[in-house]
Amino acid sequence: MNKKQPEITMMTKQIIKDAFWELYKEKKIENITIKDITHKAGFNRSTFYAYFTDVYDLLEQFEDDLMPGIEHLPPINATREYSDDFLRNIITI
Repeated sequence: MNKKQPEITMMTKQIIKDAFWELYKEKKIENITIKDITHKAGFNRSTFYAYFTDVYDLLEQFEDDLMPGIEHLPPINATREYSDDFLRNIITI
């Protein structure tokens, strides 16, 4: 990853993620190749591998971007009773 120009690094990763998302809306992840992503993003495969290990790593990072900090939320009580805590947890999420 290019540490000297973080804004370019972030922009490159976002372009790759955007290309992935466009493909993911059309295809199952099993059918998305790195070649598809890099072609759509306008980068070569080595650029992809500078930021991601594979398509599933890209999906995981994409999900992490969408839901930052979700692992720190309190667990939701799965009972059928809707307590004030349950409603607060839903609102928090």
